[in-house]
Amino acid sequence: MDARKPRPSLLSVAQRAGVSPATVSRVLNNTAPVRDGVRARVLAAINELGYVPSAGRGTRRAIENAIALLIPDILNPFFAEMTRGIQDEATLFGYMPILYDSNEEPQREQQLLRMFATQPLRGIILSGSRLPSPELLAFCQQLTIPMVLINRAVHSPQVACILTDMEGGAWRATRHLLDLHHTRIAFLSGPYKSEQSQARRRGMERALGEAGLTLRPEWCPASSPNVDGGFQAMSALLALPPRERPTAVIAYNDMMALGVLHAIRAHHLRVPEDISVVGTDDIAIAAHANPPLTTISQPKYRMGRMAVQVLHRMTQGRPPPEEGYTLLETALIVRESTAPANNDAWRAQAS
Repeated sequence: MDARKPRPSLLSVAQRAGVSPATVSRVLNNTAPVRDGVRARVLAAINELGYVPSAGRGTRRAIENAIALLIPDILNPFFAEMTRGIQDEATLFGYMPILYDSNEEPQREQQLLRMFATQPLRGIILSGSRLPSPELLAFCQQLTIPMVLINRAVHSPQVACILTDMEGGAWRATRHLLDLHHTRIAFLSGPYKSEQSQARRRGMERALGEAGLTLRPEWCPASSPNVDGGFQAMSALLALPPRERPTAVIAYNDMMALGVLHAIRAHHLRVPEDISVVGTDDIAIAAHANPPLTTISQPKYRMGRMAVQVLHRMTQGRPPPEEGYTLLETALIVRESTAPANNDAWRAQAS
């Protein structure tokens, strides 16, 4: 931005978007619901003007020992457990984590990251970024404070990456279904372009390829990574003729899998007798779903604590361990939502 030009204000953003300043404030702080179309206009105006909220002097003093934590969905229990780990470890080092939620909106994530760059933070922890890789890498390269990415990978000296082996986890989940004689396996991909979604898909394709099978494109619907997205994606699959439906589904996360269970019941089918379902993450409610959910477990709490440990190491001027990359194992937790394929039942429905 030209130093001679005045900094864009909240009022100028409101005028550009055609809304009130109060609406801009609600979008920035998530203090009240805002219609999707209005939110999109506000975020577009913020990006066009390069607006960055300024912190008052008291706020700046309060966050001098703070670390910013940015997650994509505060309603997803996966991030709650990870945040607990961050909070517990941050207390040991005297850090104050400040939580921000991008609401699965790349534009909002970008705007928040720009804001972080202007604050006296000790570091940033970014989990599940929805930004395209070139944009994320560009931000990381401009950063002057340490940053830890969870489940995203970039090559930058100021950034450490903590990853889970989702490709291996999806391979094991697919092998489990193949061992149960399922050959028609679907993948509800969530945010299709995300690295983690692609890793899950690679694991499934590898396991299916080893069995001489392929992952059919029409069985890989992309949808929002939440309960409603899982319900809608599974409903679309169940609208297919019975002979064209999958007999097993692997969902991008457990939240989607809960929506899948609901959709199957709504179509008067049963889990696992008619369709087997596998989730991902092993959130606490997965064990208490109806039926209890088979899932790929990620070490959520451990990831949170490790992120703070690595960030602290970097604030001391030491490089992150393992050349910036830490890969954690996943585990397949088998519960009651998977069972042997009942192909006879599908043939009976189709006849």
